[in-house]
Amino acid sequence: MRIAINGVDITDYIKYQGVKWSRNDIDGVNAGRNLAGTMIRDRVSTKIRMDITCRPLTWREHQILMNLLMPEFVTVAYTDPLTGSTTSKVMYANNHDSTYTLAKRDGIAFPLIEK
Repeated sequence: MRIAINGVDITDYIKYQGVKWSRNDIDGVNAGRNLAGTMIRDRVSTKIRMDITCRPLTWREHQILMNLLMPEFVTVAYTDPLTGSTTSKVMYANNHDSTYTLAKRDGIAFPLIEK
């Protein structure tokens, strides 16, 4: 597994079992159940989301990662679990949770959501 943000490989920052990958359907206005209770799908797109949890980071690693996540949109290259090949998508990270002690950052968790 490899994950890079704007060309910077962050794979080493991620803790063991620290990636949760999901595919999310985006439904259109015609989606829902009809009066007979039958589900009508109107999938207009699918989007990828990865929830990343990092290992304890040094201050410098934390700064690098926070600066990588600062832009509104970033390019993320990752190993696609469905194909095993590298895929690149434009994504955003809307919230970053971080815990720390006075000595160092303990970890950071953030989503990467396809635009």
